[in-house]
Order: sequence, then structure tokens, then C-alpha cells
Amino acid sequence: MIDLLRHELRVRRGSFIGWALGLAFFCSIYTLIYPNLPAEVREIDPRALALLESIGIQTFATFEGFILGTLFNFLPLLVGLFGVVVGAGALGGEEDDGTLELLAALPVSRVQLVLVKTLALAIGAALVILFDGLVAAGVFSLLGLDTPVTALDMFLTVQSMWVMAFVFLAIGLFLGAYLPNHGVALGVALAALFTSFFGDNLAGMAPVLEPLQPFLPHYHYESVIHMLTGDVAWREIGILVAIGVGFVLLAVLSFQRRNLTVGAWPWQRPRMAG
Repeated sequence: MIDLLRHELRVRRGSFIGWALGLAFFCSIYTLIYPNLPAEVREIDPRALALLESIGIQTFATFEGFILGTLFNFLPLLVGLFGVVVGAGALGGEEDDGTLELLAALPVSRVQLVLVKTLALAIGAALVILFDGLVAAGVFSLLGLDTPVTALDMFLTVQSMWVMAFVFLAIGLFLGAYLPNHGVALGVALAALFTSFFGDNLAGMAPVLEPLQPFLPHYHYESVIHMLTGDVAWREIGILVAIGVGFVLLAVLSFQRRNLTVGAWPWQRPRMAG
């Protein structure tokens, strides 16, 4: 089991490094933009513009308002994209590459295989988010901004992104186990991600969508992100972790029934995996 975990971390090392650098660049850019915002931009009232208000931008006048409406508004989408890509590739990608059969032939059960992959992805996501949090806090400290937000606040708020990575890597993992190939799994997982992000934002302009918001991960994360200037929303964090665990369990059940390399749709599969 430990050897398999090391193998999973090793083969995905390049992907983790790439995502860590890309997300760190994104964090740095938005943090560096604020001191250079023109005065006329800071005076814009987003509440007078329905589109800006709908995507969570409240004000550009303060650093905390700016960073919550920009960096911490779009970073959950990118972190979710990271989760979707690595999650869908963990089973579906390996099956398409022909390496999943080799792993399934190891003296470990299918349940153990899925759980080890989940653990490896969760560890990888934690390391990526840790690096990005350190970069965001470091850049913030160098700027020496006059704001009640501290470098520790920046670091911890970035760390909360792990729950979004976990939710969507679990969704990708499940779809990779349930659907016939990597391409289909990735496409459906991306649709779920964009539905969650844009559905939550569009509900601000279309109240008819509000009853659907509790089913969207980004809706629950709205409360979590405000830990930058307030208390930690432990209830919403618990909900998101529970969603992720639920999809991991679905991935385990689906992979137990999967007939490897057949590439059949769920309704075409026999009850017992081959």
C-alpha cells in the first residue's frame, strides 16, 4: 500500500508542480494589482452594476473587498479545475493509457486501489495549496499594505481552497470510474464544475435559481472564503468535505463493478466486473 502511494505521488509529481506554479502566479498577480489600481477604479460601486455584484464583487475601495471579489472569487474555479483534471485522470486516464489493468493486477483490492489514489490526490492537492498559500502570504507581506488583513489571514484563506480541490477531485474520480472513458468523464466533470461556479453566480441575477444553490459546492464555499475577515465557517467546510467523501464512496462502488478496458456505458455493464 505504501509503495503504491509513493508510486501515485511520483507519477503525478509533474502535474502537481505545474498546477502549483500556475496557481501561485495567479495569486501573485491579483495581490500585486491592488496597489496599482487607478483611483477611478477604486471608486467604482459594483453594487450599481448587476454583473459585478452577481459575481461577488462588493467594493474595490479596500484591499479585502478587492481580493475577495477577484482572487478569492475566481481561485475556487481554478482549484476546482485542478481537482477535476487530476481526479478524472486518476482512473479514467490510466484506463485509456492501458496502465490501470497493471495496477488492478497488483495484490491489492479495488477498494484499496481507489482509496490509495484518493489519498495521493488529496496529499498532492494539500502540497499544491500549501505552496500557493506561502506565495500569496509572502507577496502580501512584501507589499506592506494598510489593511486589517494579515499575511496569516491570506495563508489560511488560501489553505481553505483544499476543500474545493477535494470535492472536485472526488467528483472526477467517481466519473472516471463510472463513465466509459477519460474524455467523457472529464467532460462531465467540467460541466459539473462550471455549473457550480456560474450557477451560483447567476443566481444573484436570477432569483428563480436560488432554490438550486444549496446543491452547488461554490454556494457553500462563499461562506468559507469570508474567513479572510471573519470567523471560519466550519459547518460549510464540513458540508463540502462530506460531499467529497460521498463521491469517493461512489467511486469505490463504481470501480468494484467496472469491467476494465471495455469502455461500456453504465447501463451496458454486467453486474459483476470482469
